[in-house]
Amino acid sequence: MNPLRSKLPYALLIIVSGISLMGFGCRAPQKVQTTTNTTLVVWGLWQDSDVMGPIVRAFKESTGITIDYKKIASVATYEAELLNALAEGRGPDIFVINNTWVEAKRGRLIPAPVEIINERQLQDEFVDVVATDLSRDGLVYALPTSVDTMALYYNNNLFNSAGISAPPKTWQEFQQQVTKLTQVSRLGVIGQSGAAIGTAVNINRAPDILQMLMMQSGLKILDTSRGERRIDIANDVGQRALSFYTDFSNKSKQVYAWDVSQDYSIDAFAEGKTAMLFNYSYQIPTLKAKNPRLQFSVGPVPQIGGNTTQVTFASYWPFAVSASSRSPQAAWQFVRFLASKPVAETMNRAQGVPPARRDAVPDYVADPIMGVFAEQSLKAQSWPRVDIVATDGIFTTMIDSVATGGTAISDALKQAQDQLQRIATGNGG
Repeated sequence: MNPLRSKLPYALLIIVSGISLMGFGCRAPQKVQTTTNTTLVVWGLWQDSDVMGPIVRAFKESTGITIDYKKIASVATYEAELLNALAEGRGPDIFVINNTWVEAKRGRLIPAPVEIINERQLQDEFVDVVATDLSRDGLVYALPTSVDTMALYYNNNLFNSAGISAPPKTWQEFQQQVTKLTQVSRLGVIGQSGAAIGTAVNINRAPDILQMLMMQSGLKILDTSRGERRIDIANDVGQRALSFYTDFSNKSKQVYAWDVSQDYSIDAFAEGKTAMLFNYSYQIPTLKAKNPRLQFSVGPVPQIGGNTTQVTFASYWPFAVSASSRSPQAAWQFVRFLASKPVAETMNRAQGVPPARRDAVPDYVADPIMGVFAEQSLKAQSWPRVDIVATDGIFTTMIDSVATGGTAISDALKQAQDQLQRIATGNGG
């Protein structure tokens, strides 16, 4: 049983009975001027109805506003389903967006009234990446309940067998541990992989790992400093990052540990075939379901030795309000309610995910797993992508074109940069 989920009934009881302590800070949500029997339609991806039910009932008791919550079944088809519904005039008042979507979908969103939340409050209440991702021109376009981050999963048994007592803190230590953990036959066949890194086609979230490496190196993938949207990866920093990543799939390198013949990274780690995996907290239930006996721990992602600034990669789904909503003030009040500490904490504990609020991070630090993700949220970064699916595809192709030996690193970066630039400027076709 998930120890966080076991606390759910008690937490929900607090929400229903202690509504006067919630809402904005320690105040209950105030009634807003609405039409008779106002109903807000809310679309989510992760929260089950048994979690949302008591929350929406508590909100209605305080405000008189009815919430009609719908959990969308598939994240793979969610964006298309949402855009179709909005285009046909049957879209929800409130829906979740990926943290990278604000730039591309700003015209479909209505920002929060400043009396509900302003940019200063956003910066004060939430971890830094939230303001970077979700505010534009001093206005707030979405609010999260959770911020997930890329972390390092490692197999305890394989680490113990190799005499490794702790996960790597730097990428140099990572290389050393990968070499120690990897077992390759005289024929070049990988029997045990030190880490799932080096290719893209069989590694979950490979584009995120490479983008994180670039950002740790100080590379600003999208440069807007000159008043234009300029993609900048085909340079020395980009070459070093891509070379470092793909070296792990290069048989001529000492760090060789992975190739395209390996099982999909999630499966390989669950089966004990690879010792380390980069991923987010949402993969924990998947790994446990695939192998309930798997003994693993989680550590922060390695950093570049000597760097004073630490960086990991953020991924999360905040709540936003549709520009087509007939009750935007009421909709934003509900979003603000969801993002308040008591309500967000109930949702996060039920799901087993880390917080987005600064004041909630200390509540997680003692947890050996979730504490890592929570503390990393304070140093998480992201960058605005107009089309995340297309961007992932471009990075995947770039990585594998180098990993298979078909394309030079400089050429692969230039090709990817040109493709990303066309998307960034709206000429992606």
